[in-house]
Amino acid sequence: MIAAKHYAGGRRVFPLGEENGKPLPIQIEMEWVERKRQAYINLPKLRFEGSDGSHIKDRALSGLSGGVGIFEGMPYQVEIGEGADVSIFDMTINFTKDCILVGECGIEVDAQVRQGADWLNDRADGVTFRYLYDQGTITDNDFVDVPYVINYVPDGIQLMIIGLSLFAVTKELLELTQSIAERVADITDAATPVIGVGVGAGAVAVTAWDIGNIILAVLKLAAQIAYAAFMIIAIVDLMNQLFEQLMPRLRYHKGIPIRLFFERFCDYFGLTLQSTLLDALDQSSNKWCYIPPKNNKGGDRPTGAPNTWKETGLPLANSALDTPAGVIRVFKEMFNADFLIDNGIFRFERKDQFKIASPWVIPDTFTDQEEWRDYSGFNTDEIRSNYNIVYSTDLQDQNTLDNIEGFSFQAQFSPMQTGNQDLVSLGGLEQVLIPFSMGVRKDGLTDVEVALRALATLADSLTGQLGSSSGLAAQINSRIGSLLLSDHFTSIGKLVVLSGSKLAKGQRSLLSTKKLWDDYHFINSFAPINGTHNQYWTYKDQVIPFCYSDFKTLEQTNQVTIQSGELAEVERIVWDQEKGTATIDYRVNRLYTNNLKVEYL
Repeated sequence: MIAAKHYAGGRRVFPLGEENGKPLPIQIEMEWVERKRQAYINLPKLRFEGSDGSHIKDRALSGLSGGVGIFEGMPYQVEIGEGADVSIFDMTINFTKDCILVGECGIEVDAQVRQGADWLNDRADGVTFRYLYDQGTITDNDFVDVPYVINYVPDGIQLMIIGLSLFAVTKELLELTQSIAERVADITDAATPVIGVGVGAGAVAVTAWDIGNIILAVLKLAAQIAYAAFMIIAIVDLMNQLFEQLMPRLRYHKGIPIRLFFERFCDYFGLTLQSTLLDALDQSSNKWCYIPPKNNKGGDRPTGAPNTWKETGLPLANSALDTPAGVIRVFKEMFNADFLIDNGIFRFERKDQFKIASPWVIPDTFTDQEEWRDYSGFNTDEIRSNYNIVYSTDLQDQNTLDNIEGFSFQAQFSPMQTGNQDLVSLGGLEQVLIPFSMGVRKDGLTDVEVALRALATLADSLTGQLGSSSGLAAQINSRIGSLLLSDHFTSIGKLVVLSGSKLAKGQRSLLSTKKLWDDYHFINSFAPINGTHNQYWTYKDQVIPFCYSDFKTLEQTNQVTIQSGELAEVERIVWDQEKGTATIDYRVNRLYTNNLKVEYL
């Protein structure tokens, strides 16, 4: 049996039982069903006495004398092995869980895996992203501006108003043009000289100008031009008001990239993020972003709110994404993914990407060694005949009700051949519920906007005559590529894919549930898809000889082989050091039926 050494806070300690020469019973477990891939130690409750007990007890009570105290765990390590070939298990003494003081210098404590799956769930539910923002881990620079426009104003009424406005503007311009032409003609007439004959002897021809009429004509022209300028300004202002009512201006709501959720909580917990899955969602031309529910106009301060209010991209308090643990749960399900924490690195990938082949071969022993028999089963309890992926609906946004492209996906599994339909046992529902809605991209101009653009072009021409174009036509064109909303307010969060400052083209295709199936969930299919399937033969509670070198081989992977040469996945292994054996559960990816088809709905 390999010796184990214990360290608390960097000091070598001896749990009760080791001081008198008896080794502390240790079981080392690796378990993959609940995705706790790291090896971890099943330690009994630890009891320390004497100087070791005083050392740990003083650390627990150090909060009374200026130390960190009971609410910060104490580092605890267990070393197994000798020399350079040593495995170190980083753990933490958690004084908040069943800590018992024994006499003057004794203490009983529990040690748990440090930065393991349980540790993450305990800690990651204990903070919110709003807290990380308050602490400066998340800053305003982390948020992205998502452009949006309001649609859903009755087109018939809009077109009628636009037509009347266009008619009125045209009529007024014609009248102004005619009036200005008349004033120019008046100046011309007034400036035409009058030729007459002088009075008296030797009279000669005399040329005379009507200075009074010239001045009057010029003043009338200047007044007409000034009036025309004021009319143009008034008309453009009216157009701006009309556009805001019929075609509200481009605004922005704050969102946050999905990958940044993970980056920031990793920063807070002292972890390094590694994820090819999240990297693919965070390209400049393909950045997946979350927009939390909104109760205000983009960029505007809600009525009655304090002046310090500003919009952020943070999830709300009742959101499924409120905490780092919530983010992990939601996107694990959405992307059929999993996570692993190893040596301070947080990995997040599609769950099959953690499969790394090992040279280890499961020893050939009987499952039931008393009767020399093998027992095996099938993972039929995992199959569901109906596999659904569904986005949520934002009842505040009419677009999510009218445009259901990519909204839901169903894979229906059924037998290809049946003898008696009443005896078919295939059933059940597997549902992936995504707790936010899909964004709808504005891909072009509506009839209303085309008509408005004609009116805006005219307004730009008018203001251009005054030396500064209003740029209304360009504003209309800039709406393309923005998020469509029927209201400034939203009731649930939205998912969008940004490309630069606009929503990416093919928005619904990028986000669609069918694409989620094709990219992430197809590996769950029990019917083979391109040679991949989820049918497994299962083997439980097989006792095998197991030693330290076997443990080292399996530290980083559960992908092994069996005596026949087939690949197998270890689900769980419990190594009893004292006995030199391990109890193992494993499965083999092997078909047990070809009588299964899948249909996409």
